[in-house]
This record gives sequence, structure tokens and C-alpha cells, in this order.
Amino acid sequence: MAVSSLERIALLRDLASEIIAEIELLSTSNPNLIRLRADLINSDKLHIREAWDEETLLRYAYYWLKQNDELRIGWDNAPHHPEVSTHPHHKHVERQENIHESEETKLEDVLRYIKERLQEERRQNE
Repeated sequence: MAVSSLERIALLRDLASEIIAEIELLSTSNPNLIRLRADLINSDKLHIREAWDEETLLRYAYYWLKQNDELRIGWDNAPHHPEVSTHPHHKHVERQENIHESEETKLEDVLRYIKERLQEERRQNE
């Protein structure tokens, strides 16, 4: 049975409800593609795009944007950066051209990373 959008929304709520204000399901004509947008409590956004084959995640793109839509970090596994040791997994940091290795290869990892970063930012602003 294929992974559903509702399962991914439940995962977002379970793992990151303290940083997510709202989750929107975005339309797609492909039944194997999941597209979501999570609005974060600091007004940032997380765009989620996953392509599944039954229970196997084939492709992903998780883009964390500031409230003005500037890139914070974008994680994906498009195979266009063979120079990266974690190929095809990589992340774009602040700019599309700024490519880094990525150990975060699934939504759970990305949510954990964002939660930690937001907690750090809150502590620095106190």
C-alpha cells in the first residue's frame, strides 16, 4: 500500500507540532507524489515534495524558506551533484549554488534539524 498524504501530515503533527502553525495539502495529479506546505510558528515555510513507489521514497525535496521566501536550506536527492560525497543526497544552503553534503535524507531528519535550529535561534534572542 502506498504512503498517503494523510500519513505524512500525521507525521508532521507527531514530530513537529510545536513548530508548525498550519499544514496545507497542495494539489497534484500524480497519485505517487505528495506535496505539502507547513507554515512554521516563526512565519517560515517548509515545502515538502515526495515521490513514492508503494512504501519506498524515490525522490524528495524539502525546502525551508524564510518568511520573505528566501532560501534557508533545501534538501533533495536529485542526482545532479556527483561531486558531493553523500550523492545523490545534498542540501542547498542560503543559495541554490551553495551545495553541501547532507546526512538529512528523510522528512524526519529535516524536521529534527529545523526544530533544533529554531530552538537555538530562540535561545539567542532571549
